[in-house]
Amino acid sequence: MIKELLTGRTLRKITALFIILAILVCIAPSSSASTDANIVITGVKPTELSPGDTKAITLTVKNGGSNDARQITFNFQESQHISVVGSSSVYINSINGWCSKDVVITVHVSEGTLDGTYSIPVTCTFSQYYSDGSQGSVTESMPEVTYTIVFRIVGGAIIDVSDVDMAELKPGGETKLKFNITNVGNSPLQNIVFSWNEEKGVILPLYSDNTKYIEYIDAGESTELEYTVVADVNAVAGVYQLDLRFELEAGNGGSREINTTTGVFVSGETDFDVIFSDSSAGQTSLSVANTGNNPAYSVTVRIPEQDNFGVRGSTASIVGNLDKGDYTIVSFQVASTSASFEGTGAANVSQQRPLSEGDRQELRESFSQRKASENNNLKVLIEYTDATGIRRTVEKTVPVQLMTMSSEGSPLNTRMRQQESIWKNPTFIVTIALMVLIIGGFIIYKKKKIVQQIFKRK
Repeated sequence: MIKELLTGRTLRKITALFIILAILVCIAPSSSASTDANIVITGVKPTELSPGDTKAITLTVKNGGSNDARQITFNFQESQHISVVGSSSVYINSINGWCSKDVVITVHVSEGTLDGTYSIPVTCTFSQYYSDGSQGSVTESMPEVTYTIVFRIVGGAIIDVSDVDMAELKPGGETKLKFNITNVGNSPLQNIVFSWNEEKGVILPLYSDNTKYIEYIDAGESTELEYTVVADVNAVAGVYQLDLRFELEAGNGGSREINTTTGVFVSGETDFDVIFSDSSAGQTSLSVANTGNNPAYSVTVRIPEQDNFGVRGSTASIVGNLDKGDYTIVSFQVASTSASFEGTGAANVSQQRPLSEGDRQELRESFSQRKASENNNLKVLIEYTDATGIRRTVEKTVPVQLMTMSSEGSPLNTRMRQQESIWKNPTFIVTIALMVLIIGGFIIYKKKKIVQQIFKRK
């Protein structure tokens, strides 16, 4: 009995399920029913262009319906910055249902187009084709469809920091740092904000901040930005990175950034002060001090060949290392090679014979020219290795006071002056006169005696 009841209930459930399935089948459309042709653009390659580009663009066109699409015509509308090269209409004979075709067009981007997003409006007309059991083959015009092809314009504005001058800085010293900004792209730049930063804070701007504004740079043009900067006095010599940042106005009303880097060199050079210290016993002493902000290694002080001075013995003195603020003393046997007026041959002649007025005038002019050309500045070279390992040479001019090596000190002039001083000595002159009188009296006495002897013989 129970078994029969269960069997009856099961049959009723199965029957109800079949009824529901039948209803669903009736409600659901037949899978064989056709759908209208639908033309869509599913792909655009490439979509990224630059100002001045003329490129081929591939459009992927798909029929999104089961009916065939025929007599498909695309009409590309005008755009301010992007245009189709050649015919503005493209015709496709047919695209079967659910199928795709590629269409190639050529577009041109105007020079000077700013970065941003730009579009080309497109309209499409087509007909669909299908077979109907009662009507046969049917061709039906479809409504016009409008599309928008979007392109992104980038890379037209390319900034190049073509020159950085002065790229070598001296610690503690003010330096003009100039950036030469060039637009190497093919579109103009406008409303540019430029700034730079040195991460360690060793290099800082003076008298202004690190930001400057550029209103406009045309394609291919340059502009120069100048800063006054200083490197810290305790800066370690070497290359420091400057981070450069450009903020530009984009074509879509927004902005974009360009970040780049450059390097500036903090020099390891130093400077020296050389002064005349002393001159005695043939030795000339010079004080040499490192007055810069960097140490100097393997310092050598040298006296080069020059017109007014000569050096007996060694012309160079090795000092060693000099830290900033240190000094040392070096000595050389320096002598002046310039002659004075009193020791000239003309002066000696003038002491031996009278000179005419013309000769005297000539001697005066010669004396004036010699005095004007006399120079007591001694050239000194300081050779050293800087903090970066570069060997450098610094030339200094030092005023000195030395005894002149003139012809007055020659043996000939010494003997002449001795002779002149003897003849000017009164005692010597009296002695000579007495000797002449004695000799003359003796000669006269002898002559008289000889005459007397002759008369006595007669």
